[in-house]
Amino acid sequence: MPLVKVIRKGVTPSVRKVPTSTAAVMLPMTLNKIGKEAASENEELSRVEDINDAFAKFKPELNFKGSAGAEETEFKAEFKFKSMKDFDPENLQKRQEFRDEDGNVTYARNDIADLKANIDLLYRLKDRWKLPTVRRAWNSETQRAEIIQALGRLKEDLTKLSGKGGQ
Repeated sequence: MPLVKVIRKGVTPSVRKVPTSTAAVMLPMTLNKIGKEAASENEELSRVEDINDAFAKFKPELNFKGSAGAEETEFKAEFKFKSMKDFDPENLQKRQEFRDEDGNVTYARNDIADLKANIDLLYRLKDRWKLPTVRRAWNSETQRAEIIQALGRLKEDLTKLSGKGGQ
């Protein structure tokens, strides 16, 4: 009798193209259209073939403004979404660059990216304090003074970056 080996595989996720013949016709999703149908029977509906077509036609964007902390520090961010991966939290914490027809690069304002860069810098600084060479330097009076002076310069640069004088 032959030996039969059965191997069980899990479900493999994959993306398949949505058939356009059964896809619904989509309206532009703007704040004034949420929860409403077409304004009139004569309104031209937008037909979308796939998700890339939807991003190209509707050009979704978000201008975010918020405040945090006791001082009500203001945060602003401007996002223009070109694909689904732009919604990923990692990508929202990065600066977006845009090229115009002449090839000039402009960066959208993203205070969240600046904040993440500062937090990453502070974590790297914290990790450096654990190194034996830094501990030895802290025990030396002259090197301790140099470290304190360097930290003072870092504090000045951070207050200039934030645009406020802090403590």
